[in-house]
Amino acid sequence: MGIRMRFNWNVLGIFAFVVVGFIVAGFLVSPKAETDDGHPLNIFFWGMAGIFLLSNLVILTWVQLSNRRRDRIDVTWIDAQAEILEVSETGTYINNQPRLRFRLSVNSPVHPYCEVVHKQVMPLTALAQLQVGNTITVKVNPDDPGDLMIL
Repeated sequence: MGIRMRFNWNVLGIFAFVVVGFIVAGFLVSPKAETDDGHPLNIFFWGMAGIFLLSNLVILTWVQLSNRRRDRIDVTWIDAQAEILEVSETGTYINNQPRLRFRLSVNSPVHPYCEVVHKQVMPLTALAQLQVGNTITVKVNPDDPGDLMIL
C-alpha cells in the first residue's frame, strides 16, 4: 500500500538539543537581563524552548495519526481492480509530483461495477503504468464505492 510516513529521529535529536539549550540558557542568564524590547531574557528562552518542544510534539502526533489511518485503510478496505478510462493532469504539483484526475471503472467484490472520478498525487515513476486501458490495483472503501486509493 502507499508510502508510510517516517519521522527522522536525527531531526528530533537536533530539536531536543535546541530545546535543552534554550532551557539551560534560561537558567544561566542573569535574571536582570532583558531582550531588546524590555522583556526578561530567561522567560524568552523558556518560551522558545516551549515552542520548539510543542512543534516537535505536533509533528510526531501528525505522523502517528497519518500512519494509523494508512494502517486502517490497509486492513479494512477491499482490494479491487480498476480500468483506467481517462487520465489527465489537474495542474497541481506537490513536491514536483503531479496530481492526476482519473476516470476509472472499478470492479470490486463488494460493490457493483461503477465509474469513479478520482484525484491523487502520483510519483513520476508510476506514470508509465497509468495509461488509458491499463488495469490497476486499488483499495476501495467498503462503505463507499467512490472512495478509493490507487496502489
